[in-house]
Amino acid sequence: MGRGLELEEGLEEKLRRLRDDPVLFAEAVLGFKSFPYQERLLRDPSKRIVSCMGRQTGKTSTIAVKAVHFAATHPGTTTLIVAPSRRQSMIMFDRILSFIYGNEFLPPCVVRRTRTLVEFDQGSRIIALPCSRNLLRGFTASLVIVDEAAFVPEDVITQVIFPMLATTGGAMIMLSTPWGRDNVFYRAFVNPDYSVYN
Repeated sequence: MGRGLELEEGLEEKLRRLRDDPVLFAEAVLGFKSFPYQERLLRDPSKRIVSCMGRQTGKTSTIAVKAVHFAATHPGTTTLIVAPSRRQSMIMFDRILSFIYGNEFLPPCVVRRTRTLVEFDQGSRIIALPCSRNLLRGFTASLVIVDEAAFVPEDVITQVIFPMLATTGGAMIMLSTPWGRDNVFYRAFVNPDYSVYN
């Protein structure tokens, strides 16, 4: 009996570490070995994150891992993937699906899957949407990932996304390739209230 209790406590400790450390979760559950710059981004608890990286730097994979970890460890939450077009939001969403279905642990937890939504048995869900004001209105989200944020209209972020996050105290991650200075992404990038990666 004592041995069984030790095993149970050991399992609880391992589960706690997986919940608390997205880098450990990425490696142990998703099979994703991160570089040091990705580890910093994965472990960043900030509510406002901006990532300005060039193409093929691993930003999509890193944020996809962060989204899967958040959904898997925060029951009953909604994570939205928003991009200038549906096609662009689906790039991130497909990477998320590849992580979910690329291991033996998470697929049994999926209770619903459509082309733009995946829902876990503990009530959390990840949804991919274009940056249409009409399609975004009505959602309450705990995490919003804005991909190619430099190309998303500023009023979508300020008038739709910020209010939905205000109700949950949620987090927003904006990522983009560089594109000029006259956009909300650049202003966030130079804002000291944001956690910035480049």
